[in-house]
Amino acid sequence: MEKSLTPEESLQIIQRSISHSRRNMRDGSIYYLLWGWTLALGAIANYSLISYFISIEKYDATLYGSLLTWSAFVLGAMIIQYAVLERQKKGTKVKTHLDRYITIVWISAGVLIALIVFLCIKVSTFPTPFILGVTAMATAVSGLMVNFRPIIAGSLVFLVAA
Repeated sequence: MEKSLTPEESLQIIQRSISHSRRNMRDGSIYYLLWGWTLALGAIANYSLISYFISIEKYDATLYGSLLTWSAFVLGAMIIQYAVLERQKKGTKVKTHLDRYITIVWISAGVLIALIVFLCIKVSTFPTPFILGVTAMATAVSGLMVNFRPIIAGSLVFLVAA
């Protein structure tokens, strides 16, 4: 027979889950920093490249130059993330439901960004504001789920940059 929880016990379980997720977010801050810097530097490099192509009147090269720039930055970050993940595999940590939800948010954001880039190629437009907008949304959701202010602040930076 199952034991029913008192409201205090239920609250303690919820608080512990949020605490674990917050600690996991702090421990995983390397990924937020890695991708934050990747997107920030990618956006700056992208802007610089587009400005350069426009100044030399190579308008047809701007879109493909933009996509190539983004591809290089994202591929570099993926390689770094893989290396960090391989090092961290040794230590096991508690995975909460919130951690799983945050993972789902980021997988969904990644799929959406890939779709956006594909659509931007089709309609010949630059993906930067869309990438930054989706990133702002996913970052805000992640930070708000565990009420982690540095992540929430980072989402506002991406939103303004978008």
